[in-house]
Amino acid sequence: MFTGEIVFVRHGQSTANAAGVWQGQLDFPLSELGREQARRAGRALAGSPVAGVYTSPLLRASQTAEGIVRELSAAGGYGNGVVDLPGLMERSGGMFEGRVWAEFQQENPGLIEKFMSLPEAEAWRLAGAEDDAQLLVRFEAAISEIQARHAGSGGSIVVVSHGGVLRAYLRHLFGEEVLTGTRRAPNASLTRMSWSTGSGHPLLVDLALTGHLEE
Repeated sequence: MFTGEIVFVRHGQSTANAAGVWQGQLDFPLSELGREQARRAGRALAGSPVAGVYTSPLLRASQTAEGIVRELSAAGGYGNGVVDLPGLMERSGGMFEGRVWAEFQQENPGLIEKFMSLPEAEAWRLAGAEDDAQLLVRFEAAISEIQARHAGSGGSIVVVSHGGVLRAYLRHLFGEEVLTGTRRAPNASLTRMSWSTGSGHPLLVDLALTGHLEE
């Protein structure tokens, strides 16, 4: 059984984030601010041993993971690479992908009104997007694979993923009071969860910390 800590990192700001574009599973690189955020996240994580770094293969996440690893390696705390796991990818956004939300809302007011009025699972299906049940199957499988690789290894594990899928995972585990409404963990924020011996359910230690980005 896995015991230890996983630090979930939302990727740094992407060029699409900066432009207000809904990315979903479309691929965009980090902006210059996003690259700096990745460096700062890496420096914040350099204070404790890291056993592994895993990432969504989407460019904004993999570039964040690479930036983190460079900082960890420079501090002498990590000598391994980054492992891509497709299960960590963002929610497929259906008709919203590649669109600016405000523009889409202006062009399709009736559709957006209906989308906002539906229960979340029905709303995602209306948009042709993955609902939470679908994305949690692959995301939880990826986390289980990571945990199996590090059973009994010690040290923290860093997982770089995305705002939508992390929100769904955290609310699934800890309830709807976590990241309420449409709130997501900010870019390059750190969320820590720990698993103790004999407990299959994690403890939420820190949620969406951003202090390291303000130094």
